[in-house]
Amino acid sequence: MFNFGKLLKKTALIAVAVAGFSTVAAAQILIVDDERVEREAAAYKDFNLQTGEYREQIVQLRQFISRGGQLEQQLGELEKQKSIIGNDKYEEEKRKLQTQAVAAQRNLAALEYFFDERRQEAMRQVERARQPVIRAILSEKKAQVIMLKRLVLGSAAGLDVTTEFIEKLDAELPAVSLTMPEKATPATAEENQ
Repeated sequence: MFNFGKLLKKTALIAVAVAGFSTVAAAQILIVDDERVEREAAAYKDFNLQTGEYREQIVQLRQFISRGGQLEQQLGELEKQKSIIGNDKYEEEKRKLQTQAVAAQRNLAALEYFFDERRQEAMRQVERARQPVIRAILSEKKAQVIMLKRLVLGSAAGLDVTTEFIEKLDAELPAVSLTMPEKATPATAEENQ
């Protein structure tokens, strides 16, 4: 027996599904290469310029106190000279190196904390500037979504708006304003040696 009601319901469901697929197909998804934005946008470059000295100090301190680093090498050299310089001089020099290690670790922690605060400060500024840029691009391109390139497995040509995004972000935020100290920062590795 033929059930006309069931056929009508199935036809209606198929029509709704087709309409839903066509709506999804009409929705445009744009792509932005966030890694490229971080390399090329003016705000990121400005942050790197302002904090470059602190990053170098962090690297130096890490190299000084790391396993196999300068401190460990100095302790090794001191150990080799123990029989020549005597036990008292050896213990004195070892204490000096241990004091330097503690000071370097303290300075490293302070520098890393300082750097992280500046990074967060810059990221807040960038995020505030990104929002109007995202809205403008979505509006101009009549798109619904902007996705990060690293999350997309593949895309059709013309969906990447990274260059436009960078240009608009540069216009919105050409530089970041960081709270930098007036006096010198914690000691560097050379001061700890």
